[in-house]
Amino acid sequence: MQVPDHTNDTDLSSFPYPDGWFVIATADELKPGAIITKPFMGRDVVLYRTKTGVLRAVDPYCPHLGAHLGDGKIEGEDIVCPYHKFAFAPDGRCVRTGCGDKPPQARLGSRNAREWNGLIAVWQSADGHSPDWELPEFDWTGYSAPIRGLRVLPGSVQNPSENGFDPAHLQHLHGWENGTSQVQKNEGHRLDLITRITLKGLPIRIDVNLHGLGLMAVEVNLERAVLQAMFLVTPAQIAPLKWTYRESMRLRVSWLSKWPAFVQKAVYGLLAPAVYHLWYVRQLQQDIDIWERRSFIRHPKPSATDAPLVAYRRWSMQFYPSTKTTGSENIDQMLVCPMISRV
Repeated sequence: MQVPDHTNDTDLSSFPYPDGWFVIATADELKPGAIITKPFMGRDVVLYRTKTGVLRAVDPYCPHLGAHLGDGKIEGEDIVCPYHKFAFAPDGRCVRTGCGDKPPQARLGSRNAREWNGLIAVWQSADGHSPDWELPEFDWTGYSAPIRGLRVLPGSVQNPSENGFDPAHLQHLHGWENGTSQVQKNEGHRLDLITRITLKGLPIRIDVNLHGLGLMAVEVNLERAVLQAMFLVTPAQIAPLKWTYRESMRLRVSWLSKWPAFVQKAVYGLLAPAVYHLWYVRQLQQDIDIWERRSFIRHPKPSATDAPLVAYRRWSMQFYPSTKTTGSENIDQMLVCPMISRV
């Protein structure tokens, strides 16, 4: 089993893209009757909503003569090619042509897509199989409205989730103290970790729940301050050495639930942006500074402290079709992962 090492390569045609659910847009970007184009794993994906609001994700090129459907328009429930006005129904069938000819036996390639927590996720599968797991549901009762961010970064989609399973960096990079971590679940597309640390004497519990490589749910719990911060981090590889980092942050303060809704809204309206900009963004920037210059190490040399990281790298291999483990690999092979960075 070999994963291409692109650190010193210029040919990125074999860049390893993972399978799973990945967020490529927000739901409010796509109104009924709208079409948008998003880069994803080395090619474009065209997202559109029909006039009645049906969400579709399709391949970008018309099967007639290859015009880009991102330049087309929506007519009722159909997407219409800008070149010869061939129209395609939500199920992908060509239903009419611009010249009145009988529609050919043509069909748009499509992806499974979900509208989820105000985001749009699409399913990636190198061998074309349907989703074999679904994105989780969350109960946001008592939480603030989400604050969202988007960044385009060089490197690999694995950076944030690997970060979550690297407890040592919390102390050495971020200055947190007394970190202990334990893997709670390692099953199929799920990998969970609990980390306990202190920050300026304040005990903090961090629950990291991975659902494939495209969703990391992180709950930061400051028990003494009765404050919870919930982050949905949804990275997606859009091209070799280029990925998007999206996050949604929500806060919950337990005592606020006793107050009227307008008081909660006013308090969260001040508190959530302060936590996001004055704490979270500053912490994230420290990680980004590392990620942007990080290099892939084919055979890393882990220490005992890296046990969660070793578990993560073994688990992550299942999402790369060309490098799925068979159970006979040695530890060096299992630690290989496509942690690619800018050269």
